[in-house]
Amino acid sequence: MFSTLGAPRPARREHKAKEVPMDESRRSFLARVAGTGAIVALADPPLVFAQAPAPAAPEPVIPGTVSNADVLKGKDMSVFKVHSERPLTGSVPAEAHDFDVTPTDRMFIRNNLLTPDIDAAQHKLTIKGLVDKELTFSVDELKRTFKAVTLQAMLECAGSGRTGFQPTPRGTPWSPTGGMGCPKWTGVRLADVLRAAGVKANAVHVAGQGADFGAVPTLAPVIRSIPMSKAMEENTLIAWDMNGAPLPKVHGYPIRLLVPGWAGSASTKWLHTLTVLDAPFKGTYMDDSYRIPRYPVAPGERMPKDAVSTEAWPVKSMITAPAPNAKFRVGEPILVRGKAWVGDGAIERVEISLDEGVTWQAAHDPRGDKYAWRGFRFLHRPQRPGYQTFLARAWDDKGNAQPLVSPWNPLGYFWNGVHRVGVTVEA
Repeated sequence: MFSTLGAPRPARREHKAKEVPMDESRRSFLARVAGTGAIVALADPPLVFAQAPAPAAPEPVIPGTVSNADVLKGKDMSVFKVHSERPLTGSVPAEAHDFDVTPTDRMFIRNNLLTPDIDAAQHKLTIKGLVDKELTFSVDELKRTFKAVTLQAMLECAGSGRTGFQPTPRGTPWSPTGGMGCPKWTGVRLADVLRAAGVKANAVHVAGQGADFGAVPTLAPVIRSIPMSKAMEENTLIAWDMNGAPLPKVHGYPIRLLVPGWAGSASTKWLHTLTVLDAPFKGTYMDDSYRIPRYPVAPGERMPKDAVSTEAWPVKSMITAPAPNAKFRVGEPILVRGKAWVGDGAIERVEISLDEGVTWQAAHDPRGDKYAWRGFRFLHRPQRPGYQTFLARAWDDKGNAQPLVSPWNPLGYFWNGVHRVGVTVEA
């Protein structure tokens, strides 16, 4: 069994500056925001409060990396909220997701280390391990050798929605609907590349390693592995384009894995090595992070020994319109819109509640691609003034429904509680 892949990093500019380790950086960030109050479960904060305070001074740029300031030039900062500077994380609230396809400037950011500045012309991808022949491709060779495919697919951080949990676990303070997006991706099927290398009969997992790094040499490289069955799915890609353009540097340029439906950490950015293994990879991002209890635990408990790696997202939905605290008149039509998705299977139906979950009514929800979110609509004409709430609940084709509140877990993963939006109806 492999305990480390030991793959050489791709060529990049040398760096010697020191950096606070990732966990310490995260703790210091949380300390700065402690005491500001928890975000209410089920509902996102109003957009007017979504902007993070400007940092006192920009973080020093590590040689061989892209500065956060340059990264954020590609984001719509009128709606994009920066959650932490190092590692860089950020997202937009639900009402900024009212698109069939997520615009690149609204796609969430979740780094574990720094954003590497990679020269695509020099970048290589190596496939090794339990294969008949080790292969290495340049980015251009990868594009020329295999058939390109384009698909729309969800990508969502495992911690998306963490602030919905009470007590709120430590980690990036994603809002109940922050940390996801559904762009279009172009690349080659991972299965085609693995077949070219010849996967041996005892292969069980495939590990992807990225070229991101921190200035502290002891920081573990970002390596996650996925089962061979998921690697061989036709929608699992090695992608180079997002929404018809080259991947932005922060989103994995020049190539990344795309593992649709699974926690975003499986979709390794800045991909440079694939290692075929006879067991799941053993390392920080498999054994310490991105794990959930096998069985439910009480809020506040520590991670039990019987825990499993995060894989497919449970069924989830969000309301993208109207925006929280919007105002309407009695009798004025209110068109409720939103998105629903599930990591494994398909969305069966979406329901809306006007009475805090006592009763539910069917929303109109047209079919969509397997791993893309599905839009839904619901028309309501209020007959009296006052505060009106809308709750959205999705069901998948296996009979699973969103809970009102997600079961608690120590790392705050897989929040899929019912999303709630309130508006005011005036006479």
